[in-house]
Amino acid sequence: MHNYYFLNDGVICMKELRLKIKKRAFPSQGRVRLNESALTGLEIQNGASVDLVNETTSKSISATVYADSMVEKGQVRVSEEDLKKVGLKDGDTLMVRATPPLKEKLKKTTDETAKSVKEGAGKVGESAKKVGGDISTGAKKTYEGASKATKEGYEKAKKTVTKKDNL
Repeated sequence: MHNYYFLNDGVICMKELRLKIKKRAFPSQGRVRLNESALTGLEIQNGASVDLVNETTSKSISATVYADSMVEKGQVRVSEEDLKKVGLKDGDTLMVRATPPLKEKLKKTTDETAKSVKEGAGKVGESAKKVGGDISTGAKKTYEGASKATKEGYEKAKKTVTKKDNL
């Protein structure tokens, strides 16, 4: 089974296949072997980069893909080291996704970062508004308290001066 993925601007960026894992007999970290039909299904060439994704945990790694006629259709051969990294084992199902070009990866990352910054700025603005309100309330109370104290002090001084004048 394969699907298309779309970026925000509607550009098709990659396809995916769900394949049964067959652990490789020889150490080959960072390299996977697929039947040629899988390369056709992913619309990639021998030596291209793919992402290996554990859909349960969302852990993923990138690897170089090689066509191998000895690999059965519907299977992917993955090294034990790479299986450990994504948290899967022999016989599990793995999503193999054509790695999008660097330009598309950067655009997606930039868009996500911009969204995150915008959301963070909004929260900072809300916090600043609240703090500003708190400061305003505090200043008003301070002003009222100082005004009351000044008025009381004035009245007390006035009584004292008036008393002295009447003596």
